[in-house]
Amino acid sequence: MAMAVSFGIESWIEGGVVAAVIVLNIVVGFWQEFNAEKTMDSLKSLSSPTASAIRNSENITIPTVEIVPGDMVELKTGDTVPADLRFEIVAPCSIERMDTDQVQTC
Repeated sequence: MAMAVSFGIESWIEGGVVAAVIVLNIVVGFWQEFNAEKTMDSLKSLSSPTASAIRNSENITIPTVEIVPGDMVELKTGDTVPADLRFEIVAPCSIERMDTDQVQTC
């Protein structure tokens, strides 16, 4: 609106500045949206869609949604925990909780 009024009264400099600010706002908004999409895609790739589980004395790789009580899930260094688990056999380790930023040693 301000740009149209500025050009209407033949104030070319003010109209040009307002137009430049609008274009800059569009470019910055697009850039932020693009980066947010890339970030979301990389976060999705960090999720753990499969898990290595021991079921019926057999080591299998299954989708995390198919983990049931009684499955033993094998975790290695750097793995994302695919479900709520209870640790039964644990080698020396440390656990970092994402929600509280606490580190607990086993």
